[in-house]
Amino acid sequence: MSSSTPANYVQSPEFPENYGDFRLISSDGVIFSFPRFLLAHISPVFKDMLEIGTGNPMGQQAELRLAENSTTLNQLLRLLDPAKKPLPIHMDTVEELLESARKYQVERVFEYWQEQMKVQDDDDEVVKIRHPMISFLLGGRFRRDELTRLALRELIRAPDTSLYLSEKGFTVDHRVMTYVSRLRQERSEKLIARIHAYQSRALPQYCCEKDGLIMMRSATPSLTLELIKEPSWNTFEKNMDIWSDCSSTDVQHLQCAKVVLTSGKRRYWRRRWLCQKYPNISRLA
Repeated sequence: MSSSTPANYVQSPEFPENYGDFRLISSDGVIFSFPRFLLAHISPVFKDMLEIGTGNPMGQQAELRLAENSTTLNQLLRLLDPAKKPLPIHMDTVEELLESARKYQVERVFEYWQEQMKVQDDDDEVVKIRHPMISFLLGGRFRRDELTRLALRELIRAPDTSLYLSEKGFTVDHRVMTYVSRLRQERSEKLIARIHAYQSRALPQYCCEKDGLIMMRSATPSLTLELIKEPSWNTFEKNMDIWSDCSSTDVQHLQCAKVVLTSGKRRYWRRRWLCQKYPNISRLA
């Protein structure tokens, strides 16, 4: 430790003194020893900072004091160092991490963050987003268009509890909330319209028992309310048990209704599965 470094500073256990030839000092007094060449290779900002005040590129500066705290700096350096395993992304610290990545122009951090936020749904062949509201807000701030679009799609069909943030430091502008709420309302109205259209057209023709049709119609207000809370296909699946008292034939037709109310790849695979399970309804799907 140099004579210019205060004695009460501590060395990072992840980046000890002999780990690299350059010291980065966090705002809360933690020293991170890191290879000088790696800093310059990964970040053009660090490269310029290392060269300031020297006559030659990659001069002999021994340390830099940074504005980031030790938590953020540890996450950042672990992402820069190929020998270290990156830490999981936490919502309480992700904002500071991304701000530091933008400050030092480290694109690798943004790539890792976006990978961590995406979840591949094998059943639906659709990419879902973890923490959609935070991903939407940060994606817009840091100009990550693809993640912002996917997060907004998730917000439109997610449970209404996803709209409210429990993480500290995050606030949602009322204009954002108004915009997302309007899109959710439009989606729920379209899904509800599909239910009514199917009831008036398909079920009277194929339901074998009048009681089964009446039961479904009486359950529609409850399903409508659930669709307002969560305007997605999951709402249909969660509420299919309300028709469990229908006759077996009616249940098959109601399963078929699930196919009719969907579209795209999801509709194709659901139709294929249902027709295998219920061969006698293949003509309806």
